[in-house]
Amino acid sequence: MPQQAENQRFKDEDVRALAQVGLFSAGIIHEVKNALQGIANALILLDAEKDLKPQAKEWVGIARRELSRAIDVSRDTLALVREESTVPVRITDILEDVLSTYAAKIDHKGVAIDRRYEFHETIHGDPGAVRQVFANIVLNALESLPCHTGKLIIHTRACHVGEEGNVRRDKAVRGVRIFFADNGPGIPEENRRKVFEPLFSTKEGKGAGLGLWITQQLVRKQHGGLRLHSSDKPRSSGTCFSVFLPMNQNQQPKAAA
Repeated sequence: MPQQAENQRFKDEDVRALAQVGLFSAGIIHEVKNALQGIANALILLDAEKDLKPQAKEWVGIARRELSRAIDVSRDTLALVREESTVPVRITDILEDVLSTYAAKIDHKGVAIDRRYEFHETIHGDPGAVRQVFANIVLNALESLPCHTGKLIIHTRACHVGEEGNVRRDKAVRGVRIFFADNGPGIPEENRRKVFEPLFSTKEGKGAGLGLWITQQLVRKQHGGLRLHSSDKPRSSGTCFSVFLPMNQNQQPKAAA
């Protein structure tokens, strides 16, 4: 057998093996997530017990917070390894669903949401992955914003992209860009390149450091791009995440860095 054909055979076998590992991993993560959710429900019931001692109530609270982190990690990881389902996706509907999910947190912190929707078409993509991308970015913004003076601008507009995140394309691709701009404290310059690295977190033990890394991977799976602009200057601080999603995932990039 010629060397080139032999090398290709090994590559095909590697791809099939990796696909099997991915499916197996997705199954395990799904079962673990279900088990964690069951434990979370039990803790909610326990926390509601009237005779629970203050010390025990505090321990239950700690357990619920840590369990919530574990569920978030398993959910994000499951979104990353699962097989994509490409269907029509209305961006504004998903954005509104995410904002509804975090409505209590938005109200509690007194954060102002400024919607600037200029794109009302549908794209073809994975709605679960798109929702997870938006949810991760919105939650990060809400956690960084100050109470009562915080503001989050969400702006959507149609655009054409020729190059995105060092991804070269044969021709400009039509899609939508979604901006998430806040007036929070911003990200220090030394951390801006690190925020997309796995296990990097600035939340002092409260975060797993996987949220933005997984967000970037999910965007890439949609053949899109993710950009970050941030300033930590006292009078002009803030952060803006910009997500590009193509109208159709069949418009794949020519090469990826």
